[in-house]
Amino acid sequence: MDSEDLLEKLLEAFYDEKIEPKKEAAKKILGLAARQENLELLISHEQFLSTISRTLRDEHKKSTELTLYLLCVFYIVSNYLEFHQILSEHQIGDITMKIIESQIQRFDLRYAELMEKQGQPQQLQELRKLNLMIAKQEKLFYVGFTILMNMAEDPIIENKMRKRKIISFLIRMLERNNFYLLIVTLLFLKKLSIVNECKMQMVEENCIRKLKRFFSADNNVLLQLSLGVLKNLSFDTEARLQVEQNGFIPDIVKMLKIPNYRFVSIVLLYLLTLDDKIRLTFGFTECMTLVVKLMLHFPEPVIGKELIALAVNLSTSSRNVDHITEQEFQQIVQRAITNQDTLLFRFVKGVIENSTNPEVQTCAKGFVRHFMKLLVTQGKEEDIKFEIIGIMSALDLQENWIKLLNEPFIEFLHNNLAVGMVDDDIVIETMMLVSSIASSQNAAEKLFKSRILNALSQVYAEKVDDDEFIVQYLYCLHQFLFHKIGISQILEQDEILIQIIQQLNDKNKKVQQMTEEVLDILREYDQELCEKIKEIKFSEYNQLWIQHLNEQELMLQDGGDMAFEDEYGGNELDPKMWDSDND
Repeated sequence: MDSEDLLEKLLEAFYDEKIEPKKEAAKKILGLAARQENLELLISHEQFLSTISRTLRDEHKKSTELTLYLLCVFYIVSNYLEFHQILSEHQIGDITMKIIESQIQRFDLRYAELMEKQGQPQQLQELRKLNLMIAKQEKLFYVGFTILMNMAEDPIIENKMRKRKIISFLIRMLERNNFYLLIVTLLFLKKLSIVNECKMQMVEENCIRKLKRFFSADNNVLLQLSLGVLKNLSFDTEARLQVEQNGFIPDIVKMLKIPNYRFVSIVLLYLLTLDDKIRLTFGFTECMTLVVKLMLHFPEPVIGKELIALAVNLSTSSRNVDHITEQEFQQIVQRAITNQDTLLFRFVKGVIENSTNPEVQTCAKGFVRHFMKLLVTQGKEEDIKFEIIGIMSALDLQENWIKLLNEPFIEFLHNNLAVGMVDDDIVIETMMLVSSIASSQNAAEKLFKSRILNALSQVYAEKVDDDEFIVQYLYCLHQFLFHKIGISQILEQDEILIQIIQQLNDKNKKVQQMTEEVLDILREYDQELCEKIKEIKFSEYNQLWIQHLNEQELMLQDGGDMAFEDEYGGNELDPKMWDSDND
């Protein structure tokens, strides 16, 4: 009997009222479907898919064995993308979802019955029945979820599954122990976790907590898949918080020691370090130590972006950078200079800024000449210059600055204060560097001779509407005012004084604060400036009154009547004169 005749005979069995003939026919059809050359015959048969899909829909509650055979047939078909449309037309996804939901309800009912008989003689018998049902269900769940995962290649079908509680069903499967079921469950969760709605639902239903068991299990595949799910979920802030709360961080850090898990662990740890509070937790692990070793032994000249991104995030916390030894830091700086690795320079800057170990500053100062050489060398990338300028600003050089302020370096400062000629970020960093240099009196005097104030004033003029530039400009002036020569130089420049006074009424609180601090110093040495400030404050507090006086003056010039009553209800305006001693 050829395959076509056999198929016709087998399909007739599905019209029998008894279950056994259907089970036998389903088993033989599965045997036919297992051979690839028969698939075209089965799919093209007019009654094949409609008959077995109808049987599956109507009989799945009567026989788990029959259900499993028929699902296995659809499992084979679902492995071929070109057949997915046919499966959708016969509602295989809908039927499979109903079968899974029904089986979960059966388990819940049987488990509740077992709990009711706890301590009774029938408990052991009920437990055996439950275990037997679990074994059958797990095979069925494996096949069913694989069918759904294959069909979920279509985003529309995937969205329909999400609305039908597919996430809840999958999370329930994480409690099972069947290896193959767990694999398909984790694969499906990993696939769905890239969709924002699915990710949010997983977080809400505590999927992360249920992944914890796979970190203690001795199974590489399940651990690798669990790391992948966690990585996708960790793009969400709430998910990162749950990862930290459930104690995953020490376990993930340990994965850095194992090459097979290293890359996904680095990416996952990077995502976790995006949050300031979680970043502090890393200080109680060996993460920083391991990351530094991985950077020092990285095979390529430029360190991989995932690894260096993790390192840069860690470097923003003192608790983390204090794990770095002086020798390791020296090797890191040397590697950055040798390979001119931009992001490694950023890591170096973070370590210098946040380390509480004085040896770090001492070590970094030993490379100052190398840093300056890189800065003044023509043709260097601006990204590298940006990072090195930041490093120089973070160094506590104090009186050593005077030894470093040679002509090429001063020229470099002026060139990088040219708005429009270099990136704004470079200009801001250079202003910060000037502020740092100004901490030294001798260095400040040398900068004044180079007319650095004119360059800073020009930056103000170009960026008067940018609060970030204004704050930094005022801070530069504030640093210069710690020296008598700075006070005298600034008081001699009317343009700069006007620029400072103009910021008194700025709406930005930081700008107002810096302006007040600068003026507090200046008006101690210039009484006329103090009077100007009073006038401006007077205008600020009495703007309405001054405006009305100006209007009345215009009216008098035009021959009008000088009367206050019409708009203000009588001559009751009483100007409040601002007094710096009483305000």
